[in-house]
Amino acid sequence: MEEQFVSGIRGDKGGMVMVDGGELREILTRLGSVPVRRTPGGSAGNTVFDLARLAVPTALLGTVGDDADGEFYRAQLAAAGGSTHALRRSVSAATAACLCLVTPDAERTMRPALAAALEFDPAGVTEADFAGYTLAHIEGYILAHPEDKVEHLLKTAGAAGCMISLDLASFEVVNAFRPAILRLVEAYVDVVFANSDEADALLGALPPEEQLTRLQLLAPVAVVKMGEKGAWVGRGGEKSFAPAQKVAAVDTTAAGDSFAAGFLYGLLKGWDDARSARFGAAVAAETVQVFGAALPDDAWMRLRNLAQAQE
Repeated sequence: MEEQFVSGIRGDKGGMVMVDGGELREILTRLGSVPVRRTPGGSAGNTVFDLARLAVPTALLGTVGDDADGEFYRAQLAAAGGSTHALRRSVSAATAACLCLVTPDAERTMRPALAAALEFDPAGVTEADFAGYTLAHIEGYILAHPEDKVEHLLKTAGAAGCMISLDLASFEVVNAFRPAILRLVEAYVDVVFANSDEADALLGALPPEEQLTRLQLLAPVAVVKMGEKGAWVGRGGEKSFAPAQKVAAVDTTAAGDSFAAGFLYGLLKGWDDARSARFGAAVAAETVQVFGAALPDDAWMRLRNLAQAQE
């Protein structure tokens, strides 16, 4: 994808701007002969898919359309080993789609059309939705819903006995909902993930270690992801650093989601934070070497072998 094309559409390069179905189709039309690849996605969805491929029992709570894309998503989740029982089906809206435009520097620019995803009602969840699970991983995009509904979701997951992790999703989300994020994270979240841009938007343009210190005041476990510069993890005032693996990146789409999956895998296994972060870096390193968020089978074999060696 040429830089000129990305600069010619609405919004900034490297960020996320919501579009409707019409604008998404218009951008696709303008792409012409540029190859387009379809993979299952979504911020929390990517993390759930990765955990499923690592043999962690998972389910995805959300809404898809009653259409071909919805069936594709269900089938892909089942094939990965995840449960589809919690996926609602909309009878009126199309399955959400996100166009990820990848430039030669491997940076991704996202233009999502949420469609059926907006029909998911956080206020409608019950403790039964979390039965049998110990962790609820939530994406920052949930804040597009009213704050009181998001709070109900967080309260319900916690009451069901789940640890709650939250990925801030994008700096645009943080800019739009900063007061709500600060309040909800401090009140309900056990593990919070922020990349450098998100941490800047939430806490100010500070050195990553200082951002980590401040983020730890909000949640027991805090992670600041810095892409190719590695990641900082903080818990109880202690800090650990995990370097990024040196690989040839072609697409950074879902790299942060994959890091979260690897880190949460280690957390669920009882690993220390440094080991969990290193495994997160390994999953992210595999992800940036392919286009899209779906890794090939040989990558999963390497990652499962690596995880087994950590036991």
